[in-house]
Amino acid sequence: MNLGVLNRMNSNQKEDKIYQDKMYVDWSSFSFFNQSNIENRSVLTSLPLSPDALKQIVTLVVQPIATNIGITHPSPLSAKLNTDREVAWCMEVIGYGLSLPLNIATTEHDPIRDCVHVYCEWLSALLPQPRSAVPLPLLKLPNHYSRKIICQLFQIFIPRPGEAPDLINRQAVLCHRVLRTIQSVVTNSSIIDQDTWDSLLLLLMTINDVLLAPPTVPNDIGDQLCDRVLSVLFEIWLHACAKSFPSPRMWKTLTELAQSWRHRTSLITQWNRINLALTSRLLTELYGPQFLKPADDEQILVPVELSGKVLTQAWYRLLHCIGNPVQLARPSIISQTHKFLQYTIISSQLSDPSQHPCLFSLPNIFVEAMKGIAGLVDAFLGLRSSVFPHERTERRTHSGSIGRTSFPVDNAGSTSILHRARCNSLLHLFGSWLFEATLIDCETQFNLKTSTAETSSSSLHLTDRSRASSVSVTSESSLQSNRPRSATVVELPPDTANVGATLDGYESGRAEALGALCRIFCSKSTDEDILPQYLARFYVVLNNGLKIKDEKFISEAMASILLHSADLFRVNLDGVFTLIPSVIDSLEVILLSKDLKIKPSVNRVELRRASIHVLVSILAAPLHFHSLPIKELAGGIGERNTLPTIFSNVRPRLTQLLLSALQVESDPLNTHILLGGLASLIHDLAAFEQSEHNAVSLAPHNYPSTPMQTDSASNVMSSTSDTHSCHSTSSNSYPSVSEITLDSHLENDASYSERISYSGPLLTFPLGSFHGLVNATFHLVSCKLLAVWKADLNTSLAALELLGFLAEVLAKLRVSDQNVGESRRIVRVLCEYISVQCSRPPPAHSKDLHSTIVAAYTCCASWLFAHPFLATDSECLHLILQVIELGISGSKSQTGKNGESIQAKHEKLLKPVSLRVRDAAEFLLTSLIEQVGNFPSLTGPGSPSCILNEEDLFNKSNLMKSNSNKPHLSAAQHFRYFAASEGTIILGVLEQPSNKILDSDPMVTILIRNQFGRQVWASQIRHLPRHKCGVYSYTVNPGRPLPMNDVGSLLSFDPQYFPDSVDRVRPCLADKTLPSLETPLMIDDRIAAELDKLGRLVDSASTLTVSEIQEDIEIKSECQSPLLCNEFQTARLFLSHLGFLSVDGLQFTFDKHTSIQENSLRGNSLVGLDSTSSHFFEDLDSLDRLGSRSHDTVYVFYVRSGQKDSYEILSNMSLASSLNPHFLEFLQALGWPQDSLTTAQAKPMSKESMDLNSKANAYQMTSQCLYWADGVSEILFVVPALSCTSPSFISSPFHEPSSLNDSPQNQLGKEQKNINFSKRLTKDSAYISEVRMLVVWCESYEDHTTIPIGDLLETISSCRDNGGQQKADVVSDCFVIFIHAQQSGLYRIHLQGPNSKVNLATPLVDGIVVSRRALGSLVRQTAVNMGKRRRLDHDSYQLPHIRRKLKVSEIASKYRSDMDVPSFYSNLFCNPEVGS
Repeated sequence: MNLGVLNRMNSNQKEDKIYQDKMYVDWSSFSFFNQSNIENRSVLTSLPLSPDALKQIVTLVVQPIATNIGITHPSPLSAKLNTDREVAWCMEVIGYGLSLPLNIATTEHDPIRDCVHVYCEWLSALLPQPRSAVPLPLLKLPNHYSRKIICQLFQIFIPRPGEAPDLINRQAVLCHRVLRTIQSVVTNSSIIDQDTWDSLLLLLMTINDVLLAPPTVPNDIGDQLCDRVLSVLFEIWLHACAKSFPSPRMWKTLTELAQSWRHRTSLITQWNRINLALTSRLLTELYGPQFLKPADDEQILVPVELSGKVLTQAWYRLLHCIGNPVQLARPSIISQTHKFLQYTIISSQLSDPSQHPCLFSLPNIFVEAMKGIAGLVDAFLGLRSSVFPHERTERRTHSGSIGRTSFPVDNAGSTSILHRARCNSLLHLFGSWLFEATLIDCETQFNLKTSTAETSSSSLHLTDRSRASSVSVTSESSLQSNRPRSATVVELPPDTANVGATLDGYESGRAEALGALCRIFCSKSTDEDILPQYLARFYVVLNNGLKIKDEKFISEAMASILLHSADLFRVNLDGVFTLIPSVIDSLEVILLSKDLKIKPSVNRVELRRASIHVLVSILAAPLHFHSLPIKELAGGIGERNTLPTIFSNVRPRLTQLLLSALQVESDPLNTHILLGGLASLIHDLAAFEQSEHNAVSLAPHNYPSTPMQTDSASNVMSSTSDTHSCHSTSSNSYPSVSEITLDSHLENDASYSERISYSGPLLTFPLGSFHGLVNATFHLVSCKLLAVWKADLNTSLAALELLGFLAEVLAKLRVSDQNVGESRRIVRVLCEYISVQCSRPPPAHSKDLHSTIVAAYTCCASWLFAHPFLATDSECLHLILQVIELGISGSKSQTGKNGESIQAKHEKLLKPVSLRVRDAAEFLLTSLIEQVGNFPSLTGPGSPSCILNEEDLFNKSNLMKSNSNKPHLSAAQHFRYFAASEGTIILGVLEQPSNKILDSDPMVTILIRNQFGRQVWASQIRHLPRHKCGVYSYTVNPGRPLPMNDVGSLLSFDPQYFPDSVDRVRPCLADKTLPSLETPLMIDDRIAAELDKLGRLVDSASTLTVSEIQEDIEIKSECQSPLLCNEFQTARLFLSHLGFLSVDGLQFTFDKHTSIQENSLRGNSLVGLDSTSSHFFEDLDSLDRLGSRSHDTVYVFYVRSGQKDSYEILSNMSLASSLNPHFLEFLQALGWPQDSLTTAQAKPMSKESMDLNSKANAYQMTSQCLYWADGVSEILFVVPALSCTSPSFISSPFHEPSSLNDSPQNQLGKEQKNINFSKRLTKDSAYISEVRMLVVWCESYEDHTTIPIGDLLETISSCRDNGGQQKADVVSDCFVIFIHAQQSGLYRIHLQGPNSKVNLATPLVDGIVVSRRALGSLVRQTAVNMGKRRRLDHDSYQLPHIRRKLKVSEIASKYRSDMDVPSFYSNLFCNPEVGS
């Protein structure tokens, strides 16, 4: 006997008292059933008979009883038991029969089977309708006899030692029969009393203890029945709680026994199952049925009667029935049971109970327990995850874009999730277990001792809840002070050092605990505070979990932390930035390596995505906090740094990490997030350096000298030397990011440099400066776009959006002269990208491919508008014109290949890649020719076209002044209108004749409307240059010219019609083909009339005498100069000079014998338009309102915390002074303010809205507008305000005197534009937008799930622009950008949009955290890119200039004037007023 085991066990029991539950300390447990119990011993055991004789007695007694229970055929020999004595005597025999051993002979099996069947039949006495075979005494006293039967049925579950597997299976079948019967009776019976319930529960507990308490032996009866007996125990226990709540003694008995079964996996499985079912029912009662819809099996598992306080008590007690689940990771504690002790004492091979082989499964059991607790945490958080083995799925993060795999939560219940349990409450429930489990195999930095906090509840409310910028844990007292009740200080388990090598098996369970803790803390709501004690412990365990043990292997703990901490830096946790150094170290290991070793259970792509989300959530922190120190957690001896780390020191590391991750990443969605983060970082850095430059120029000593001082002012806008080394390379080489060296201070960091390998020639890109980052971005994105990303739609669009956004940022900084080389490089890359995409084989051509080509053309146009000098560069211009030709015609005339001849453009067949590509190329061509270098015009960026219309031109003409006394005519009636160039141009011609009074020459004004806008040209007829036109001569008669003295001699001769040689020619027969006048002809009436007329003319001419003729000749008259012409048909002259008035060209137009549709608008032909129609000018006005650029409208709302009503939200803007001043600053950064517009009155739609103001029956809608545009797109931000007062009372957030105009947000290229909004070429004032987009500023982030998007849109416009769609369709089709201001001064972004093939646009990505200085520009650019992507995704979308082209053709065809050539020409000589 190993007596040392007893001593060790007794000492361990004393140490384990800290884990014992204090709930039942004043109660004693029940004694257990055992085989030698006198009350359960049969009288047959006292008879001096042999076992064979006793078996024969059992067979003879039980067989007649069993024949009448419906299992075998009825027999007349069946027994009839009518008295209590008879029943009692038979039960003595049956009870002994249940204990008979099972042998191979089948004849000896029948008595045991019959005994089981008899008792199962007799238990139906507790049912409402008992079986017919139940004896009469049992019907009279069902509970009394049922208790006896229950006690005797225990015998069937006693293991028979040394039995074969076949006999074990037979015994298992009988046990299943008994368990099914008990379940059926308990479920359907309504007469079970308290004593019977106790007997049932004690029977089940004893059965489980007999089968499960011993160490596990494979394939024994306990191993086969483990799941079944445990599930029956817990299910019947729930029924007992609902019908007759167990006593504290019963609960203590269950707790003590369950803790001795913890080496069985089935216990934890059933414990998880019952806990999750009870939790679902509990949450339903606490938060409503829509909070978390329970599964079907859970509804069956928990009785309907179990509710209220009983449910709460049952849930809490069953949750703690197995004790501390973390003890599953401590074999020395799990093995402290009597069964293990007995086994160790009798075993010669085992010296310690903790070394039993069955305990090797404890790591898996520990994992199951942690998964169960994590499932309960998810249920309380509203994230329904399954812990059932057949439903268990891979757990993933639950952040915005990554999406944690979970059961779907109904949309209707999204509002109730906001009222979930607080984080502190969850930590009170599960925190002690989770914190202890996270450090189960770690060496903690602190010398902490495990103890249960005895602090009263009153001390919890006295806790200092002041918020510090960061939590610094430096001593044991900082964790133990003000500790809440039931919270336990975490520590290493005492036996960690003894089992060091085996603790790696508990890594999975530890990872589950870390993931659960991360989900709890990341679910913190805006108005929620977490106790500092919990925050400190959380940071300690995270800091330990993020420690890097092997740079080539990712531990499960680190993977779990990153997978579930995407929102860690987004939820306003106090002191969370103390984790930045550890987080960056972990991100470098995960994101910079391609060949990481990782557990198969962890999805590599999801892990990288979660890490990228963490990365983009901290990108803005270094620039935001800049010179502030990062408080580090207390480390071990010698681990504390001598100098504190400041935020500016980690920015180059983050930049390098971002670029390197982008180079390594292969997943499209991850690449999309990285590109968005890179764009946001570049813009933030540009704004920061600009503000630093301004601050340093004014006060150069405002900032203390730091090691990163060169990061700010010294590098601002003066990085010529930085970029010089880049330009020294070949223009065709694009180095990878691996060739980009680090800053000098990082190169000295050996621990960082060793993790990154470099190859190839080194280029110096100082990532600490703006220009170094931009140059590195240009090289990386260019190389990846041409090599890898061109095959993916979303990645290509994100890369092109990044390049386009960089063009705007560089243009605002006005540093294009320093980036000439890089700008040319980008244009070459874009042109090459277009050429490569267009040259792909026909099977590869698809809608997605053409969308990328269209986006590339748009990006190229953005660069030309932002940097006009590119259009003057011969190489860039040649490349651009080549890709324009490629897009329009489908091929290049100059391919650049040797041996290929140049093909003239007029010889080519127009076969564009697609119509969309052709239209995009045409837009780029027109922009290059007409607008690049001239945008924005003097009138501002509001319109790329002329803003003058007919009325403006007429009012400025001399016609208005000269005709001031005449009756007023419409300005448009003075214009002539023509359609030219195949109906794609509408010409409006205004003639202005010369005027002596006004001293003006004849002038013609041409108003040209085409697919790209409206232009005005004026031409004046002048005979001399302007500098020679100072003297005018109006002499009436200049006089007769002097005669010439040299007058030649006059020769007289007879005129001849033919030469003399004609008479000498001999006539032939051909000369007689033409008859002479004397030849008789067939004369009809017409010829006779003509001959008669001719004769009369000859006769009248012959009457003139020679003298009369001579008199007319001799009359002398003086020559006079013609009168000056004051009336000019300037329109006719101008159109003739342009070649529109050639007769040959007009023949096609007015030839009535040809088809009008085919020949009416050919070549340079000109078609007159009938402007007399009343709808003509309405169509012209509608044409003018069709812009040539893509346009979008974005509604901006301010939502206070907890607001859910649309009228309350719209009323927030009625008084701007009550809003967050940062919101007003954000509005000013979106665009240029416009005049407010007032729409129709809106009536409340609901009774609740009427209750807000019972006196008001109508609301006045006033909208403040902010407009922004560039050469490619324009966008209007509408800020609607709803008020019951007059519009004059509503305060405008854009015109209040404040200092916001000098904010850092407006320092980056902020330009004030005074735009004439009424004349801008855009949509009408109803704000009809091509894409529905909203920007919502939320005071509380959780409100983004409850904002009534549909009601807001319906209230504003009554859904007049939804095309007949339902409200749900309108909401699902909206793009929404949610903005939430964090306590740190940063802003969290959440994007919401419809499910489509294209992702949400960049630069903002879902979950990114941005700074205040960059917020407005990033939101605006994201809205613009969202509109572009949405239009690319629509099959029926037409570019704006195409819609204008169709409208021009429609007007030309609709108002075409059918006139013949003489009428057309004669109309040109008429005054347009007369002609009309």
